[in-house]
Amino acid sequence: MDARITTLTRRAKGGIGRKEELVSAEVLRIGRGSDNELFLPDPRVPLHLGIIHLNNDGIFVEAVGSVDLRVNGAVTRTAVLKTGDTLGAGPYEIVVEEKPDGLDLGVTLELTQPLGDDLEELRRRSCLSVAESGISKRGTAWVLSLLILVLFLAVPVIWPFLSPEKDAPVEEVVATGAAMAKGHEMGFDISWNPGEMMNSHKFFADNCSACHTKPFIQVEDAACTSCHTGQHAHAALEASVATGITETRCASCHTEHNGPQPVRSERQRLCASCHEGLDKAWPQTALLNAGDFGKAHPEFRATVWTDPAAGKQVRISLDDNPKEVSNLRFPHKTHLDPKKMKDPETGQSTQLECASCHVPEAGGALMKPLVMEDNCGACHRLTFDQDAPKRTVSHGKPDQVYRELREFYAERALEGGVSEPEAPAVVRRRPGTPLTAEERPQALAWARQKADWAARYLFSKSQCGSCHVLTNTDAAPEALSVAPVKVAAVWHPKARFDHGAHEDVVCTDCHAAADSIESSDVLLPKISVCRDCHGGEAVSDRVPSPCVTCHAFHLDGMPPMHPVRETAAK
Repeated sequence: MDARITTLTRRAKGGIGRKEELVSAEVLRIGRGSDNELFLPDPRVPLHLGIIHLNNDGIFVEAVGSVDLRVNGAVTRTAVLKTGDTLGAGPYEIVVEEKPDGLDLGVTLELTQPLGDDLEELRRRSCLSVAESGISKRGTAWVLSLLILVLFLAVPVIWPFLSPEKDAPVEEVVATGAAMAKGHEMGFDISWNPGEMMNSHKFFADNCSACHTKPFIQVEDAACTSCHTGQHAHAALEASVATGITETRCASCHTEHNGPQPVRSERQRLCASCHEGLDKAWPQTALLNAGDFGKAHPEFRATVWTDPAAGKQVRISLDDNPKEVSNLRFPHKTHLDPKKMKDPETGQSTQLECASCHVPEAGGALMKPLVMEDNCGACHRLTFDQDAPKRTVSHGKPDQVYRELREFYAERALEGGVSEPEAPAVVRRRPGTPLTAEERPQALAWARQKADWAARYLFSKSQCGSCHVLTNTDAAPEALSVAPVKVAAVWHPKARFDHGAHEDVVCTDCHAAADSIESSDVLLPKISVCRDCHGGEAVSDRVPSPCVTCHAFHLDGMPPMHPVRETAAK
């Protein structure tokens, strides 16, 4: 909901001050709490009084606490708001204005019943200074400081020397005066524990020395890498040294004692400190500088196939309109046109949608790879003989296709009963009649001829060639084939994107498939499309998206983190 909130303030000399604010939120919250869009800073107003929301039937107001609302003087819990209505919220009046151009709602807010001097008197009497209590500030500070030092420093340090060994006899426990420590391994140093450990580390939660190997020293990386030996690094060794990654502690990003869930730092500054000046710190890099998604991020670069035969992929900026050599012919525009798509069973026009072919994987993050049998076979049937309209050949196996054709026609020739008028009499004989030794070569010659014809028919521009690039077109029928199809499974392998998190977005808002007539078109949205909803870490009008929203630190394919640190240290 987009709204304009106008706050009126009546001055002592008779003037009226106006302050306008534009607000964009799902609902407008009303209350004394500072998180409310309609902020009413008066002690007579509850922290959360009500909400104003928009639906198909109009604008509604609804009380959310135990305090009722007043609409045009009538006490109510919920009501429809119309232009000119007055909403009473404690000592405030909220008047609904004529809807401003381009906005959903306009309201005027005014404090009509000021609290006056009573509020200041109440605040004054609610405060008690140290001087009025008769307590010395300096003396109290010294006593409390010494008490803290004794309880939270001296006692935890001395306690391990007083606590008994685990197998010590009961008499020794009592004699040392440490009976309280029996059964409590952590003792008084539990006061140093800043919080609960994450679930994966709880099995050694009582063994502080597992991580804190040196007293009063921060947790060192060696304590982490002693267990996490297979963790991949962020970059190659040379880049890690040049950019200072090897000098960054594990605990700078991964903090412990913050609850049961794994904790990683999502601060944008951690990434931007290197990446916004990466070209200077590491001139050899092909990576572009990036500091903030909304303001300082290069255009997306797609990883596309440029030479499938050589297995070559290249990252190309979307500003350069990259083309992918996939050896596939597929016009999205044609398949989304109901006038050109017909149901093979009924012959009726069919409207295909994105979801007709593109189905999410389990979890919804990525899309399942397209499979001819599942996604295309219903319309593109690999038939080859009008007398056997349901017989098809295998897809994606050219050498097997020819064997299947030979076997099919050889079986027909041996059985007989072929209805083609042009066929020799030996294969048009009564079904089941045995072949003589002289007839068998004639039947097999006919089968070979039919298989050769069917192979050239299948590997023609009107059949396989309608979707594939044909190869060996002048070769023998058994050597006909198509070029291998190479389509990028992940366009951005150095980032992550979750389709499931964007399920409320229409596919065509990001992918311009309806106008694409070439399968080489890279139908990816540019960064400007993503910036309509996403901004940098500090934005308030869009989804805050720090670097870790799309990028990971530990990258597969990089060497292990531990050897990198050891080599860098040497």
